[in-house]
Amino acid sequence: MAQNERIEAIAEIDKNKKVVPTAIEETEALTRQEPNKERFDAYLGVAGTKNDQSKVQEVQDQTAKVTLLDEVKNINTSVDRLSKVEPKQLIDTSNKLIAQVENVKTKLQEPTLDLKSSEQTILNNKLIHIDENLRVALSKAGVEYQPSPTFADKRVNPIDRFLGFLTNGQQQLASMSTEIEQWHLSGKDISPANMLRIQMKLGYVTQEIEFFTAVLNKSLESTKTIMNVQV
Repeated sequence: MAQNERIEAIAEIDKNKKVVPTAIEETEALTRQEPNKERFDAYLGVAGTKNDQSKVQEVQDQTAKVTLLDEVKNINTSVDRLSKVEPKQLIDTSNKLIAQVENVKTKLQEPTLDLKSSEQTILNNKLIHIDENLRVALSKAGVEYQPSPTFADKRVNPIDRFLGFLTNGQQQLASMSTEIEQWHLSGKDISPANMLRIQMKLGYVTQEIEFFTAVLNKSLESTKTIMNVQV
């Protein structure tokens, strides 16, 4: 009887005993579990990342919307501003360009100016760009463009060719300014698209003239420096 009681006691102990799994058994148990992103994030110490990423994405989406709306607003404002070009603006721009060209001609006639071959090429290219933009601007104003008679003649001294082109350009700008003024005074209906195109082309011409002037200034400064060193 005592032996039976001892056997029952041992059975009771085995029943309540906690079995500690081996490392191999743990690995097998893990591999049997289905994938779980939250548990994986927890192992990496990034619990709550999903919520954080959602918040970040929401902020980015809102920022993108605001930025896009601002861009659209800016574009519409720019287009609206450009589409309201007035004849007086074109006349003023033409007159300013004529004055700028006169300043360039004065620099070209400086006795100390000595243009290098590379500088001559740059200036020649700039005049070609000016010619192209002037041609379009004049056509939109209904003025026939008259090319410079000496610009394409390679036998003419580069300085003289440049001066001839610039003088001719001043005359073309003056003709366009007069034509636009007549439009304005007569109340002639002017296409907003043509007005905008003229304004844009005159803007390009202004940029080219400014670059042309910068090249001349640099050449004149270099010449003066050389002369001072020689003295």
